[in-house]
Amino acid sequence: MSLLPAERRLHDCLRQWIAIHGYAPTIREMKTALEASSTSFVQDLLERLQHKGLIDKHRGRSRAIRLRFSELPLQGRIQAGYLTEHPICWERIRLDGNCYEDGDYALQVCGDSMVVAQIFNGDIVVIRPTQDIWAIRPGQIAVVLIEGEGTTLKHVYYREGDSHVTLKPSNPALTSRTLEWPQVAVQGVMIGLHRNSDDLWMAI
Repeated sequence: MSLLPAERRLHDCLRQWIAIHGYAPTIREMKTALEASSTSFVQDLLERLQHKGLIDKHRGRSRAIRLRFSELPLQGRIQAGYLTEHPICWERIRLDGNCYEDGDYALQVCGDSMVVAQIFNGDIVVIRPTQDIWAIRPGQIAVVLIEGEGTTLKHVYYREGDSHVTLKPSNPALTSRTLEWPQVAVQGVMIGLHRNSDDLWMAI
């Protein structure tokens, strides 16, 4: 899940307004806060936020908007570099939105190898478990276990029939690493990214 800039501004507006007033703003109040050209633009943004699982809203009811959250197990730290221990469940963490499934889990990022992908040290990534490499499209970001070393978060590239897989960082200062299939095991694919703001893990 990712948010466009206008979607992020509206979600921030809703979060701040509800924190101050205890209820959601009206469409016109949102239009004013965003300096939007029309209420239909605001309504379109609300539809998008609802589709992405960030809010609940009811048509025809003023201020009937509720922010949604998820609670996922935080299963440790993952190196956006090399390497870390196998994840062990620590606690549960409350995240923006409610678009995740049972079995999904969170990891906290360490390192700077994925900064061009806007994944920074301290961010939370949400992982959907899979051990099936074919469930990951080439170029997707995944958690990969390297035999004898540990786990890492990288872009995964492969071609059907090849005997190897390439793990690519998202940082021009770092180099890719190509390994034989028996050396690696996929643990999950990244499906969400969150960053801390005022003690809330916001969707990015």
